[in-house]
Amino acid sequence: MIFRFILFCIFIFFLFRLLKSLFPPRPSVDSRILFRNEKGAVNEMVQDPQCGVYVAKKDAYANRVETDVLYFCSEECCHKYLTNNNSKIEKGVKP
Repeated sequence: MIFRFILFCIFIFFLFRLLKSLFPPRPSVDSRILFRNEKGAVNEMVQDPQCGVYVAKKDAYANRVETDVLYFCSEECCHKYLTNNNSKIEKGVKP
């Protein structure tokens, strides 16, 4: 009886390992938002502080606001952010 129980436990263990290998773990919520382009390169996504849209960092409209570099989806969102927060902008910051 104990021998059958031990064999049953071993069977369940291997079944669990098999199922675990078939379904990879999901990324954590805290991980960075990344995507792969056609060439397989990984590009970081940044969130627009004005409208909340995620944009590829390489395509984002980047501006220095006070001491931080912020990334926007468009120039219009950048100007809205600046007028709402009464911040000064330094032009010419590259992403």
